[in-house]
Amino acid sequence: MGKTEIVNVNVSKKVKSLTKDKRSLDLRLNATEQVAVTAYYDDGTSEDVTNKADYSVDTSSIVTVTNGLVKGQNPGSATITIKYMNQSLTLDVDVEVVRRIDAEKSNVSLLLNGTEKIKIMATYPDGAVADVSDKAVWTTDKAKVADAIKGTITGYGVGTASLTATYGTKSTTITVDVDSALKLELDKQNLLMKKNATGELKLTATYADGKTEDITDRAEWASSDENIVQVSKGKLSALAIGEAKIYAKYGEKAVMANVDVEVPRRLVVDTDLVSLQTGQDQLLVLRATYADGTSAVVTDSADWSVDDENVAFVTKGKITTYKAGIATVTAKYGGKTTTTIVEVDIPSIIKPSKKIVNLQIGGSEKITLTASFKDGREVDVTNKAEWTTSSKDIAEARGGDISGLATGAATITAKYGTRSAVVQVSVGVLKSLTVSEEKLIMKKGDTVTLKAEALYTDDTKKDVTSDVIWTSSNAKTATVDSGKVKALASGETTLTAQLDNKTVTVPVQVDMASDLSASVANLVFDLNETRSIVLTATDSSGATRNVTGEAEWKTSNSAIVLVSKGVATPVARGKATITATYGGKSVSIPVEIGVVAGLVADKSFIVTKSGDQVQVKLTATLSNGTTKDVTGDATWKVSAYKLGTVTNGLFTATGSGKTTITGSFGGKMVAIPVEIDSLKYLKTDVVKIELKEGSTAKVAALATYTDGSEEDVTKPALWTSSNIMIADVKDGVIKATGKGTARITVTYSNMRTTVQVTVTK
Repeated sequence: MGKTEIVNVNVSKKVKSLTKDKRSLDLRLNATEQVAVTAYYDDGTSEDVTNKADYSVDTSSIVTVTNGLVKGQNPGSATITIKYMNQSLTLDVDVEVVRRIDAEKSNVSLLLNGTEKIKIMATYPDGAVADVSDKAVWTTDKAKVADAIKGTITGYGVGTASLTATYGTKSTTITVDVDSALKLELDKQNLLMKKNATGELKLTATYADGKTEDITDRAEWASSDENIVQVSKGKLSALAIGEAKIYAKYGEKAVMANVDVEVPRRLVVDTDLVSLQTGQDQLLVLRATYADGTSAVVTDSADWSVDDENVAFVTKGKITTYKAGIATVTAKYGGKTTTTIVEVDIPSIIKPSKKIVNLQIGGSEKITLTASFKDGREVDVTNKAEWTTSSKDIAEARGGDISGLATGAATITAKYGTRSAVVQVSVGVLKSLTVSEEKLIMKKGDTVTLKAEALYTDDTKKDVTSDVIWTSSNAKTATVDSGKVKALASGETTLTAQLDNKTVTVPVQVDMASDLSASVANLVFDLNETRSIVLTATDSSGATRNVTGEAEWKTSNSAIVLVSKGVATPVARGKATITATYGGKSVSIPVEIGVVAGLVADKSFIVTKSGDQVQVKLTATLSNGTTKDVTGDATWKVSAYKLGTVTNGLFTATGSGKTTITGSFGGKMVAIPVEIDSLKYLKTDVVKIELKEGSTAKVAALATYTDGSEEDVTKPALWTSSNIMIADVKDGVIKATGKGTARITVTYSNMRTTVQVTVTK
């Protein structure tokens, strides 16, 4: 409409990326460093935007940044964030960051209020080393002992403290020992003091440099028992008798001394035993011996007491007696104790007129009790003593009168003062029990009557046959009733008679043998025979009788021999034992049935020919010396069955060679060597022959046996040639097959000979 409006337009390029010229910064304190920031645009151009970018720091106390200029304010680490338009990046900054810090000394010793400057050396990442003592932050765990300001350590109190120096992120620790003595010593380890006296201990400290110092006033002092000894800065005050320990402490060390205030090492009374009569007095003297060897009478100072004031009383060692009895007087002084036994009207011994009393039920006896004293007095104290009994049901005592109430034993005790005496009382008690017979030897069906008699402790006797308890240990052998014994069967038993606590035994034998013998000591016989044994028994009276039919007979091996009423019957050859038992005795008879002691053959060697027969006889010798032909009963064998057979000792040769015949009987064996067709010589009628090729010749073989007989063995012999291409042979006929020389061998019954053959054309 003819009008114009002007609009200003600013066109800016888009930032594609943002970069900085340093990846990170490592600054010293108060140092600065410039960072350049470059922006890259999407049109490919770039621009330095250091002064245009925005900067922010996560820890402004460590670093500050203005237009890219970074300054280190305090030790530590921080991160700077750089922003420009739509892009941002970060920059890590370390200010005064060290790799490590080290103290030049890890232990420092100071005197009280003393000081010492310590250097703290920091090592930086670039290897540089610097003293940061003034810059480090110092802390202490015991501010009252030691502390540090800018590296200067000051000791404020005795003790040990740990100081820590921190610089940046690193720290180190130093141990500070203030006024630390190597050794503390008291001038006295043990101190003897009198009550209410004063004393003094001196404390000396020795330091590392060898110097010593009196620190008595500076130490802490204490007493283990302030009621006995008090202490202040080494000054001691003894308040009461006793022992105490004094402690002196300085820093972390302490020492101790023992203080003895009039404590006796020994406390002795002049007598350990006092014997007095009622109403008498006696003064005891108490003496104390001390550690320094001195002694003193402390009778009046001690604490005196008595355990029974009804008997005696004591004050300052003086004993006053009141009545008969025993009391113990105790004296205590300085922690020690001693005692004295006080006897008032106590006799040395009391004696009863009788120590053993025997009574029947309802009986009584008077006993007198006499007391003997040390001064020689003897007093009748029967009625003054205290009488007691161990069993009121059996016996009682009243003023020395002992009465028997029931059967048994009791102990009566009389007591006077501390002394006592005992009287053993037996009422109706058996002294012994006897039976009329000590041993019985009886026959079956016999009866015997026994009598029992009792002797009591008061020496009275009584027939108690009907009163005792009779028993038999083996009622099958004998029984007993009211002393009457009846024998029932062979055997032994023990009869027992019992009355009260007494027992008597009587051994009984019924048809028992004291000896048993057999008519033979042993038996040796063979099958189909029998033997009889007669058994004789001798009893304890010496009488003998034949008990063969009554005895018990046994065999150890019924497969060898059987036995019945002494008759032994063989079953098989072998050994066994027959045992006969009667009246508690046994006898054994060894038995041998056909047992062979030796075995012999009538031939020791056999030489025969094939087809011949030879008879061998076998004789056995039994253990009793008798002999028997057992050829037909023996077991025969031939070791080489191809050479022959044997039956009932008859050997038949079936082949040539050597073998052995064995005959066995009764566990014994005989071996007989056998040679069949055994030759002495083997000859040929010629030993050398010449033949034309193709011709033949006959040679004969002659055998001479060991018995001298001869035989033509041309046919049965074996003929062989050393070379059949020159000469061949069969049954003694030699055939020349080629020119040359050959050896013909003839073999018969393990012997051989040769013929030399020469063949020509």
